[in-house]
Amino acid sequence: MNDRLEYFVEAAPPYTADRPESLWRRLGDHWEYLSLFDWRWHRPDRTKFIKPPRSEVLYPVTAERAAELAADHQVWVRYWAYYSSVYRWRAGDPPTTVIRRRNSPECQLDEGFMRDNKWHEDSAIDDFWDPHTSNPPHLIEINADEAEVIIRERRGISGAINL
Repeated sequence: MNDRLEYFVEAAPPYTADRPESLWRRLGDHWEYLSLFDWRWHRPDRTKFIKPPRSEVLYPVTAERAAELAADHQVWVRYWAYYSSVYRWRAGDPPTTVIRRRNSPECQLDEGFMRDNKWHEDSAIDDFWDPHTSNPPHLIEINADEAEVIIRERRGISGAINL
C-alpha cells in the first residue's frame, strides 16, 4: 500500500481547477473528502450516497495547495446578487440581498441572507434556472468581496459571509 496521501480537486463545469467544487484525498484505494460544512475529512465508504468522483473531473494538487484550499473557506462558495426580477435589475435598482451556494460532496446548500440578518435555505438559484417559474428572480454572479459589500450596504452587517 502506498503510504503517501494524494490530493485532488473535483472540477466539473461550471467549476474549474482554480475554483473547484470539492477537495478529495486518497491513500491507496481509500478516499476521503473535505466537508464544506464542518471542514473535516470524511470517508465516503461510510455512506451509500457519496462516491468518489469520476476520474475525468479530478485534478491532482500538491499537499501544500490542498492545505491552502482547505484553509480558504470562501474558494468553495459561489455568490449571486439577488434582484426580485430582471426588470428591477434592468431599471438599475440595487440588489435586494445575496444568495450563496456551497456544493459539498454530502449535499448542496443554497442560502439567502434574510431580513433577520441570518443565512437561511433558499430556492432562488433553482427558481432562476427553472423555465417553469412564472416570476423568477434575477441573479448576477459576484465574488465574496462584492457579496460582503452588498450585505453591509443593505443590512449594515459586516462579516456575514464568514463561514
